[in-house]
Amino acid sequence: MSLLTKYTCPNKPAKMAMFSLLIFTTVTSFFCQAESDKADTGAPLPLGVVLDSEGNPISLPKQNRSALEFRSPEVKKTDKYSPLVQPRKKKPRTKKLSRKQQLTSRSHVANDPSCRWLNSRMNKLEESLASAGNSSANSYHKKELVIRNKEWKCMKCGVEGPEQKDYDRCQYRR
Repeated sequence: MSLLTKYTCPNKPAKMAMFSLLIFTTVTSFFCQAESDKADTGAPLPLGVVLDSEGNPISLPKQNRSALEFRSPEVKKTDKYSPLVQPRKKKPRTKKLSRKQQLTSRSHVANDPSCRWLNSRMNKLEESLASAGNSSANSYHKKELVIRNKEWKCMKCGVEGPEQKDYDRCQYRR
């Protein structure tokens, strides 16, 4: 027979009452002892008193100060003002180019793949002519550069770029 059935048996109510009383007294004595350990004295603590984990008073400092004291190094002040950002230099105003000058100029390239390719090809041709000098062997570079310059002007690559009809009309055919 188990303990549970032995003490919960209905024909033994006196044993059941004794068991319940025993458990109740054990639990209440445990809690009363814990409460008495927490508060050694019944008097409330005065203001400004702090207790440690064992109930002993801790003295508090009279002045408020931090645990870490740090002083930054003193910075020498100079009389001269030196800005971090350099002032911008004004660009000299350039004279606005005429329409014809804009067409021939290669300072601006229109946002078109044909114009970008044409600009890079003309740069390569100019580099090859400059490196080889004025020899008759580079005459085909000179001819191609003249043809590409005409194509540049016709396609308006220096200004707004070619229209749809300009591709057929202006591109060089071999």
